[in-house]
Amino acid sequence: MIPSRVVAFLLIFMMSAALSTTTAAIRILEDVDSDGRVDVCDLNAVINVILNLTQDPVTIAQANVTGDQQVDVEDVNAVINSILTGDHHELRTGYDYVWNYQTLPEIHIDVTVDEWDKLLDYYDADRLTKEYISVDVTYITGNDTTIITDVGLRMRGNSSRRRPEGVTGEHHMTGYTVWHPTGFGLNFRKYHKDEQHTLQGIRKINLRYFYHDPTYVRELFCYRLLSDFGVWTAPRDTYCRLWIHVLGDTWPAYYGVYTMVEPFDEEYLKDREDLFGSSDGYLWKCGKGEASLTNVSDQNIGIDKDELPYVLKTRINEFTRAKEQFMDLVNHINTPSDEDFAEWISTVCDVPFLLRSYAVVVAVGSWDDYWNTSNNYYLYFTTTNPSQYKFFFIPYDLDNTLGSSRHAYGIIDSGRQDPLHWGRDEHNPLIARILKIAPYRQLYIDYLKQLVNADHGLMHFNASTQRIKAWHEIIAPYVPSVVDRDNILADLPSKLGNMPLYRLLEDDEQWNFFRVRAAVIDSIP
Repeated sequence: MIPSRVVAFLLIFMMSAALSTTTAAIRILEDVDSDGRVDVCDLNAVINVILNLTQDPVTIAQANVTGDQQVDVEDVNAVINSILTGDHHELRTGYDYVWNYQTLPEIHIDVTVDEWDKLLDYYDADRLTKEYISVDVTYITGNDTTIITDVGLRMRGNSSRRRPEGVTGEHHMTGYTVWHPTGFGLNFRKYHKDEQHTLQGIRKINLRYFYHDPTYVRELFCYRLLSDFGVWTAPRDTYCRLWIHVLGDTWPAYYGVYTMVEPFDEEYLKDREDLFGSSDGYLWKCGKGEASLTNVSDQNIGIDKDELPYVLKTRINEFTRAKEQFMDLVNHINTPSDEDFAEWISTVCDVPFLLRSYAVVVAVGSWDDYWNTSNNYYLYFTTTNPSQYKFFFIPYDLDNTLGSSRHAYGIIDSGRQDPLHWGRDEHNPLIARILKIAPYRQLYIDYLKQLVNADHGLMHFNASTQRIKAWHEIIAPYVPSVVDRDNILADLPSKLGNMPLYRLLEDDEQWNFFRVRAAVIDSIP
C-alpha cells in the first residue's frame, strides 16, 4: 500500500513537467532511471520496485536510493525531496563511471614489441608471474575517451592463465601469431602516483575472460546476484571489449568480450569502510584448494605468495601480528564445544550476513568453494587486535556455477546437491558448525528460499532468463574475436564439467539449472 503522501505527490508531478531537476553526466543516486534527470519517472521506478512490477536488476539496485539494502518508502521520500529541493547525492564518480552496467566500454592497450616480448618471457620463466610491463591504455565509454600513458599491465589467473601469444620461447611474430585468451590486471598508478594516472580515481581493474563459459554470464550473474541480495562485499563486475595492439602490427588484436572486475585491495576496503566498520584491518586471500581453516602452519601461510593457501594482502609489514589473529580464528573454529562455538561466532561475525552470502554460493552451485574444495574466498578482519576483532567471509571466483558441475568431494551434480549437505563438514567446518545452531540453520534455509522465490526477482527462472537474454543481446555482436577459442555464444555448461545437459535458457524441468535448483531448495522442509 503506497502512503497517501506519495499518491498526492505523484498526481501533482504527473500534471506538472516543471517539477524536475536536470543533472550532470555524473550518476545521481535519486536519478533511478539514469536519464540525467530527477523527476516523476524516477519516482515511478521506485514505486514499481516496491510493488514488484519490475524484475530489471539495474532498476531494483538503483531504486535503493538511501543505500540501506532495501527499497521502501524512505527511497520514495528521497526522490520526492530531491525533486522539490533540487538537492541530490552524487555517487563516487570513478566507481559509477567504470562499473556502469548500462554501457559496454572499450579498452585499447598499446604496447611496444620490446615490452610485449618481456611479458612473454616473464610467463615462460614463471606462468604465475606478477611482473608488470608498461603499456598505454585508451578507455572509451559512450562519447568519452580517456588516454592514460605508461600503465602497468600484468597477467592474472590461475588455471585460466595462458600464454597470450604463441608457444614457449617465441617472441612476437607480426602477422603470423596465434593469440590466446588470458586474464590481465591494469595498474594505472604502477609507475606514476598521481591522479592523472587513474580512471576517474580508479587505480586498478582486473580483466577476466570467460574461461570455459560459453554463456559469457556465469561469474557476472553471481556477483550481481550477491549485490542484488544485499551482499555488499561482492566486487563490482561488468562487461567490456578488449583490444591489444603490439605497435608495428597493421591491426590491433581483438581479444573479445571480457569483464572488468573490482580488485580486492586497500581501495576495495576504503570504499566499504562504513559497512565494514574500518578499512585498515587485515585482508587475507584463501584458496589453492587447501584453505580449510583447519590446517594452518608456517608452511602454508605467508605474504606475496599466491601459491600458498593463506596469503596476507594488506599491512604485510605486520605479518606476525596478523598471523596471530588468524590463528586465533582458526583455533576457535576447531576447538570449542558446540555451545562455546555458538557463543563465540556471534561475537566475532555478522552471522546472518555470512549466511546470506553463503546461501548465494550454494544456490548457484559453486562447488569450487570453501565448504567443498577449500577454495576461493577472502577473510577480512576489521581490527589489528589479535584477540578482539570481527571478521567477514567474502566469496569470489564464482565461474564454476550455474550447472557447470564437476565431480568433487561427493558433489556429483551441483544442481541437485542438498544445500544443507553441500561440502565436507569435518574437513571445512566453519559453515557446518554454524548450521548446527538451529536459528541460523533456519535463517540459511529462509535465504535460500528467498533467492528462488518468483516474487523476489532474484534467481527464479523467469527473472534469471530475462536478465541473461538482455546481456546476450548487448554482447552477442562482439563475441567473435581473434583468440583461439570457440568464439560463439551458446547456452552450454563448461566443457570441463560432468553434467553437459544443463541449460540456463531452455525451459526444461529436468535440465534447466534454475528450475532444478529451485525444486531442490523448495523441497527443504
